[in-house]
Amino acid sequence: MGNALNTLSSATKEDTKLYNCIKELYEQGVPFDELKALIPDMKRTREQLRIKRMLENNNEVLAAMITKEMSFLLDAKERQEEEQFKKLDQLIRQQQSFRKETAGSQGAAQRLKRLFLPG
Repeated sequence: MGNALNTLSSATKEDTKLYNCIKELYEQGVPFDELKALIPDMKRTREQLRIKRMLENNNEVLAAMITKEMSFLLDAKERQEEEQFKKLDQLIRQQQSFRKETAGSQGAAQRLKRLFLPG
């Protein structure tokens, strides 16, 4: 109901503006018959401007929605890449640890060989 009243109020305001424009032109000396012929064109132009404003508002809303969605997707991609780097880092550290353990056990084996097997 409120939205309908706003629309009606807006239409009434626009009709008042149209009436004032016609009145001003009439006061400037434009004959009423010519003004009467212009009224449909003025209404059509007003409707086209209203539609243009609606489309511009719609475009702004769509742009905001797309921007928000793109931001969400980029954040999700960054999180995914971060997880992949964490896994890779973990694998590298695990490999280094295995190599270190292997090197340490080989060193112990070499010492045992030197002790029990003379050079």
